[in-house]
This record gives sequence, C-alpha cells and structure tokens, in this order.
Amino acid sequence: MFILRLWNYFCGYAIIIVKGIRIERFINLAVVNGIYLWDIEKIDYTTIKAKINIKDFFKLRSIVRKTDSNIQIIEKCGMPFKIKIMKRRKWFFLGLGALLVFIYILSSYIWMIEIEGLARIDEQAIIDNLSLEGLKVGAKKNKINKREIENRMLIRMPDLTWMGIQIKGTKAFITVVEKKPEPQLIDRDEPCDIIASKDGVIDKILVLNGDGMVKDGDTVKKGQILVSGTIIRDNISERYVHSMAEVHARTWYEDVEEIPYRQIKYKKTGRTFRTYSMEIINRKLERNKKIPFENYNKSSREIYLFNFGSYVFPIKLIITRYEELVSVTKIIDEEEAKAICEKRLNARIKLQIPENAIVLNNRIEYFTNDNSLIGKIYVEVMEDIGVKVKID
Repeated sequence: MFILRLWNYFCGYAIIIVKGIRIERFINLAVVNGIYLWDIEKIDYTTIKAKINIKDFFKLRSIVRKTDSNIQIIEKCGMPFKIKIMKRRKWFFLGLGALLVFIYILSSYIWMIEIEGLARIDEQAIIDNLSLEGLKVGAKKNKINKREIENRMLIRMPDLTWMGIQIKGTKAFITVVEKKPEPQLIDRDEPCDIIASKDGVIDKILVLNGDGMVKDGDTVKKGQILVSGTIIRDNISERYVHSMAEVHARTWYEDVEEIPYRQIKYKKTGRTFRTYSMEIINRKLERNKKIPFENYNKSSREIYLFNFGSYVFPIKLIITRYEELVSVTKIIDEEEAKAICEKRLNARIKLQIPENAIVLNNRIEYFTNDNSLIGKIYVEVMEDIGVKVKID
C-alpha cells in the first residue's frame, strides 16, 4: 500500500469531489475498471471525497456518464505539480538557492566576538591582540587553532593567567582570567629604607628597626629618607637592616572650583529624529541626512537582521536616534553658587585622600568676580607617609 501511494505521489494525483445519487455504483464501476481510489470519505448521501492517480482521472469519463455524476478536482498533488510550480517561479527558487549558498559560506566565518571576565584589562586590547593572532571578525573558522591562540595570548598579555576560546556558530566566545595584582612587598630579610611618600610635618615617629633620620615636628619632603636601613657606628663595620617604623604626619590637600553665576543647562523638548543605515560585512551603507536640531543627544542601536542564536551574520540595521535639546539659562545668586561649589569640592577632594587618613581640618575660602564665584578647599589630614624602598 505504501509503495502504491509513493508511486502515485511521483506520478501525481488529484483530490476529487464526486456528487450524484448513484455514488455506490460509481465506486463499484471504478473498481471493476481497475481505477484505484483511496482515502475515500463520505461527506453525505450523495457526495464523496477521494484521491485518484492523475492518469486514472481521465478514465472516469464513461463512469461519470453511466452514473449521471458530477466530478470536480479540488487539489492537484504530487511531484509533477510541484515541479510545474517551481518552473513558474524559477527565479524565486534560484534566488532562494543563491541565498542559502551565501548563508552557508558566511557560516564558515567568525562574525562576532564576545569577551567575558574582564575587570582591569581594556577589551579593545584583547580584541587587537586576538586579531594579530588571526582570530578576528571575518576570520575563517577552519583556519583558527584555538589552543595555539590561547597559549600565544598568554605570552602576548602577561596580565592574563588563563584564556579559553569557544566557537559556536559564527560567534567566538572568549573567557579570560586576569592576574591579581601582587602587592610590592619587600622581604623581611632584605635591607630597606623608609622614605616620605609626600610632603608633610612629622607628628609622631616610632622607629622599630633602623636609624631614625627625622624627629617629631620636622618638615619633610617627598622622597626624603625618614628611617635609614644603613647602620653606621664608630668602630663597628657598616651593616644593613630592614627598616621598620610608624611615621604619622600632617599633610595637606587642596583643590579649586569656579562656578559661573550664569548657568546654562540643556532640556529635552520631546522632539526626536531617526536615521537608518545598513552595515554589511563592516561596510556601512547610509544616506547623509541633515540633523534638524542644533543641540541634541545621540544614541544608536544595532539590530542583526540574521541572528539565529549562535549563528549571527554580518548584516545589521543601525538605528540612530537624536533627541532635541534647548539651552535654558538660569542666573544663580552667591549662596546657590557656594552650595554647588562646596558639594563639588568635597566630592573631588574625597577621592584624593587615603581611606585610612584622619581629617583634622577642612575649610573652603571663596573669592568672587563679576561673572563667577571661585572656591578653594584646604584639607589637613593625619596619615602614615612611610614607604619602604630597597637599598641598592
């Protein structure tokens, strides 16, 4: 039965509707004449639906006349009719075939690189070095030796401890592990001096090992030796030790900020403008349109038109959005300017002061002119300024 139906598919068959009051006689005569009907479905007392080989269909004429029936083809099926449709639409199928070949060729290349695990290292530095090793957008997948690139990248970039490369579809997934920065510690057995990390006034120095070179109340400069690891005594040969001390000093930080009384801010009007462009294999196709706004915020969004999970092809739509801005001028008084100035100065100076420092004094002095207010902040802190350096 299966073989027969398969044969009918290759030869072509029709789905027919037969109507008449002598339907049973119609079926019996078809069988007697060797005409094969299958999937016969009785719709009502006078109507049936069935399938018939297209060659047998023309043999039904005499049976139709004898039974006074009416026959109608509702669908033609099978290979001959599909080929006929394809011939009528040959350019469509040729184009579809060419597109499939093009997609197949594109799928053998890398079109996207994703990097995970970065904290300190610049992503572009990774991409540039990968490119030098042959892994880049547009690289052929079968030319990429993942293990070799991983090893060579560790040599190229000493800040990496591990790199893993996975290629899925047209994407390359790069996972990296960065080296943890090692503190520059000097071994306890190694001779060293203690020097000042910055200018200051010594508040308290407690020498645990080595010779103290300054005392409480002394003003010191950055780089000055505070505790020497070179021990020199009369009638004793010179020796070197690992200096140890607590050196607390008063240090000062300062910063300046100018606040104009005439403040210009930008406000969105609600008007927007969009431009559209295409990028195909890193070549941008766009029309240069004049932006109708003098001031604006600009943002872009990229949409890959052929994105099938791990298969991404280098054809994307770029939508650029412009939001119109208008300038709004506001005149502020001296008190408002002071509040803004104080907030900015305190925020900036906080970034300069070490976390373990103790703030002793904080003051801001203000100066005015015709157009602006100038604030200068002075902060006095207590901090440890001792830094160990090896003795050459």
